[in-house]
Amino acid sequence: MLTEEHLNSLAGWAASGAEASASVLRETHTEDSGLEVRDIRVTTLSDLPDQAPCFEGECVAGVASRFEGGLCASALLAMDPEDALAWVRSKPGVADPLEAFVRLGETVQSGIAIEIGAGLGLEMRTENSELREESVPLILFGTHAPSDTVVVVVSLLVASGDEVLPVHVYLMIEPKLLGTALAA
Repeated sequence: MLTEEHLNSLAGWAASGAEASASVLRETHTEDSGLEVRDIRVTTLSDLPDQAPCFEGECVAGVASRFEGGLCASALLAMDPEDALAWVRSKPGVADPLEAFVRLGETVQSGIAIEIGAGLGLEMRTENSELREESVPLILFGTHAPSDTVVVVVSLLVASGDEVLPVHVYLMIEPKLLGTALAA
């Protein structure tokens, strides 16, 4: 059972991870890149449709990633497809927009996941990332994760160039592993 203290810790680590991701984006994408955390929620996969932004039934541009190490997790960065294209195009000269979007999404997810892992005293690394274009619920439920899977939802605004775009990161963590790590 997650306590209020656990929820606050997860939220704090996620916010620190978003700042770490913004720093990397400023180095690799555009100097004026930024991430502003708008909201952080911790819920379960079964409660997600009622408690988190899901782009109701809409197809999203998503980057799905797996994380391995001391804490196995899956993540999805989701945003409107037009916004995703605008984000990629905010850096001139991008040769492959789809690959660039996957790398941008992976950068944001990795910062959040790795910071949560560090807060738990566990090392995490990105195992693979891929482009997904479906609805958020279809992507998340398609992982076949149990309904009690913990989902850390980080709602962000991405600033790059003249664009300020909404993006959501869904980090799914197996509850037994998370409970064990939080108890340590």
